[in-house]
Amino acid sequence: MKNYMKLALIYILIGAFFIYWAMTHSPNASLGTIVKNELGGSYTMSSNSYYLTLFVGAVAAVFGVWKLIRRK
Repeated sequence: MKNYMKLALIYILIGAFFIYWAMTHSPNASLGTIVKNELGGSYTMSSNSYYLTLFVGAVAAVFGVWKLIRRK
């Protein structure tokens, strides 16, 4: 596997992880999800950090796809 492909896949995986993390800790979650997170030792993000994490994840994933298409 070429270096640009490895780098592109790393960016895509990082972006997907950030998006997953934001979605599982969403401030817009239902009451049941919030209670489950609190009992399980997890937390709910603030709105600003939620949207920032989604944005960073989307940018990383798009950059990874762009690197994969560009092939450099």
